Amino acid sequence: MKITHILFAASVLIVSACNNRKPVEELLNKKAAIPASFNFSKAGLKVITSFINKKEQTMSTLYGNDLALKTALLGSANYPPGENLTLVTWKQQDDDRWFGARIPGDLLSVEVIKTISSNTGNVTTNYQRFTGRELAIDTDTTHQQERISYIFSQKPSIMP
Repeated sequence: MKITHILFAASVLIVSACNNRKPVEELLNKKAAIPASFNFSKAGLKVITSFINKKEQTMSTLYGNDLALKTALLGSANYPPGENLTLVTWKQQDDDRWFGARIPGDLLSVEVIKTISSNTGNVTTNYQRFTGRELAIDTDTTHQQERISYIFSQKPSIMP
């Protein structure tokens, strides 16, 4: 009986000595984090879909507010005022903890589309693109309408 207690205590000590867990802060993917100054978490957006581009080695997630999510689920091409769609794109990187897995790496861009009701009653879209780690506003308007169409064309990958 005494030897059983000694063996149990020794095995507990051995197992606990092998524990080399890292603090949670070291496990977070800080390269992929959206800067706090962007106030992304306060927008209350939900995931609509996500996708990868193997050729460009990027991964993206499309977020939207409740109205944008509802419109996407209905498959409607009519975009009511008040929608907020945000497409976040990262460079892919290998996951150090899981062989063969790819995870978000450097933050590349955040594209924001908001639908607004104009004075004439028409719905207009406001498009902004932010790039780089600090999310500096991109003033280049080339291909802006193509990007808006591309983002609006994304099908939701969630179930109602």
